[in-house]
Amino acid sequence: MIFPNWTAITISHHILLAVIALCAGPFVYFGQSNSNYNKPRAGKGLPARLGMFILYATPILALFLSAKDYLPTATPIQWIVFSAVFIHFAKRTLESLFLHKYSRPTSLVNTLVISFFYSQAAFTVGWLNRSPAAQLDPVFVLGMVLFLAGVSGNFYHHKLLADLRKESTGYFIPKGGLFRYVVCPHYMFEIIGWIGIALLSRHTAAWMNLFAMISFLAGQGLRALSWYKAAFEDFPKNRKAILPFIL
Repeated sequence: MIFPNWTAITISHHILLAVIALCAGPFVYFGQSNSNYNKPRAGKGLPARLGMFILYATPILALFLSAKDYLPTATPIQWIVFSAVFIHFAKRTLESLFLHKYSRPTSLVNTLVISFFYSQAAFTVGWLNRSPAAQLDPVFVLGMVLFLAGVSGNFYHHKLLADLRKESTGYFIPKGGLFRYVVCPHYMFEIIGWIGIALLSRHTAAWMNLFAMISFLAGQGLRALSWYKAAFEDFPKNRKAILPFIL
């Protein structure tokens, strides 16, 4: 674990991340009606593809802004940490443009709030990468393995969802992969990816970002589970939100 020099700025930053971690889940879960989970009324808000592009492309800009000073002379470890964050958001940007299927617009307010949330996460890890881990040790290797597993599992289940939506004209209960156990396995794998990034970075603020991500994605998953239960009378009673058999 890498601790910062405790100054007014670093203390304030950690307090902000703690507040985000505590509030993100409840804000997502209670902030919108579960009856319209991620499905705003037609004709309102941003075109969904544009909204998702903004949401995932702005963190890439934030990452480059945070790292531009040290990238020309970055060490291999710094490049690995930077690349992990870049790959995560670049993948999500490409998926939003070319993989995901949309039927309704998305909320402008939600887009801006989540864009800020992801952008501060990318900027934080990129900035902390100025003082990287000292060496490529077993913990760092574990971080790389978890990150790659998270990215791969996330993409696999996004692809499953996209293929299912091609075959359906309405709402449906997802199937295949880990969808048999949870409604949002893609969120679970996204969390696994962020655990990997936290292990790569080692900084306390990177771990605070991880807790904020867990809170946010757990809130999203629980809201999705609530929506599915309300929308489908035959929804499997033992299916969880993001973590098989537990949550």
